Amino acid sequence: MHKPSAPFEPSPDVRRAAQAWVVRLTSGDVRPGDVEAARAWCAQAPEHQQAFVEARRVWALSGQLQVPVRPRVPARQWALASAAVLVLGVGLSLAWQGQWGADYRTGVGERRVVALADGSRITLDAESAVDVELSAQARRITLRKGEALFDVAHDPARPFQVRAGEVQATALGTVYAVSREGEAVEVIVKRGRVAVSDALARAELSAGEAIGRKADGLGARHGLDVDSALAWQEGRLVFEQAPLAQVLKALERYRPGWLVIGDEQLRGLKVSGTFQLDRLDEGLATLEQAFPLSIRRYSDYLLVFKARG
Repeated sequence: MHKPSAPFEPSPDVRRAAQAWVVRLTSGDVRPGDVEAARAWCAQAPEHQQAFVEARRVWALSGQLQVPVRPRVPARQWALASAAVLVLGVGLSLAWQGQWGADYRTGVGERRVVALADGSRITLDAESAVDVELSAQARRITLRKGEALFDVAHDPARPFQVRAGEVQATALGTVYAVSREGEAVEVIVKRGRVAVSDALARAELSAGEAIGRKADGLGARHGLDVDSALAWQEGRLVFEQAPLAQVLKALERYRPGWLVIGDEQLRGLKVSGTFQLDRLDEGLATLEQAFPLSIRRYSDYLLVFKARG
């Protein structure tokens, strides 16, 4: 069965622009021209539309866009209503193009184990999606987005291959994880061996090794702490000297809403520590105490991180 191709994943800059648009459209200070400008921005590229879909999910969850429309509504309220329709409408019309059409998917904060007919198991991390194709000759998995751990049943006659963008990871009897965010792909081997390739290069990884690929191709294989890297399976996220922007982006996969950096100087702030996924707000409170930042909570779904003066 033919599967639709995954949409182009938005870049970090495009994601930030989409967040800014949705914040603007829901700020209570929107002008009619803002609505048309946002529509035009979404129409510029598919990745703009996809980023807008992701950005509006918090408002769909929180129900904050229920703008009443009464007879003879002032122009300001009409602008608010139009903004609400844009934020929700674009999201609903484009959602199917993302992971929602996948064979298996997870939402924010959700993890799922999928048992395949061949005896293999897939553990999906939050906000992840895969397509599965099993035949008499091969086992092919397409990772549309997110991260998944593959515990592969031995079957030499049917190679087990995971494709994520331009990367193909073929199991040689193993347990391994593949993550994908836009063009960035990483393969981590927990047990056994995995052959990783793209159009230009190939590498064979053993347990405790990883390799990444960005727009310029495959990087060098390297060792890592597999237990820390895959701690999400046990309900934890472990960071070691990670930029705050990277930390908050990872946490958003497990907590509905936005974690927005309001001061650019905070993006590179190095963070080390462990977050319990079932107690993320406690972890954020600890972060606020331990680092020179403050968190402004505009709602349960919108937290803005500012430098503490």
